[in-house]
Amino acid sequence: MHVTGKFGVWLVVLAAVSGTLLTTKFIQVRNSWTKRAVIARNEFRILVPKIAELQEQFNVLEREKFRSLGLWGNSSSPIQTSVQAQGKLVVDLGAEAKTGIAEKKILYGFEVRPDNSVVYRGDFTLDNVRDVQSQLTPNWRVRPEDVAAWQSGKWRWRNQLPSSIQENFDRLLLLVGEAEFEQNDRLQTLAVQEGLLAQSQEQLALREAELIGGEQLSNDPKVDVEHREGLVVAVEQIEETRNNRLTKIDQLRRKLKSVQSEVDRLQTRNVELTKKLPKPVSAPALSQQ
Repeated sequence: MHVTGKFGVWLVVLAAVSGTLLTTKFIQVRNSWTKRAVIARNEFRILVPKIAELQEQFNVLEREKFRSLGLWGNSSSPIQTSVQAQGKLVVDLGAEAKTGIAEKKILYGFEVRPDNSVVYRGDFTLDNVRDVQSQLTPNWRVRPEDVAAWQSGKWRWRNQLPSSIQENFDRLLLLVGEAEFEQNDRLQTLAVQEGLLAQSQEQLALREAELIGGEQLSNDPKVDVEHREGLVVAVEQIEETRNNRLTKIDQLRRKLKSVQSEVDRLQTRNVELTKKLPKPVSAPALSQQ
């Protein structure tokens, strides 16, 4: 066979082998893509209900957002706010901002804390609007402890609140007022009781001083001892005087007894001596002699 024919045969063989390999690779790729298409179609069928559910949730959130905008009004970005005396506030928001700021308008303040949490502080009325700053006055009676809890810094301001939020705030203010009234009433009662207790303690101290002595009694030496040193000392002195007198009486009794014994002895002795005396001679006997 000619060399060219041999070369052609080898080219045919190589082409057949390459075709076989390429066909095998193509079949593998086709099978892989077919498998991926089946998996994707199954995943899509699974995700279709979830997509519909998420779409419904999105629609609900959109409606809530629209409703919230209607209830909560417009909100400002955090604005520098300074806390003044008696709960007045000065905010870096004035007429030049062209945000509808005007005298006697009510704004609702939310203090932004360092941890980015927000605390509602109440409703305020604009009473002094300047170009770049405004002053706000609280619409309720502010307690000193309330102002002490406020911090100067960034506050958010709204021009509207849901009625339920403001009603809840007003209800809490009413409860605080009732609690303060009850507290003041109890403090007055406590003050009266403390006054009575002080008077009782004073009377008790006076009675104790009258018994055992004390600074409440007089220091005048002309005053009786019970009014200077107390009844106990007076009684002790009286008892001591009585005991001394009883001792003297006992001594006198002993001496009297001794004297009486001596008198009795002498009387007995006199009787005995009298009996020993000679008897006198009778008168008739002398005449006979």
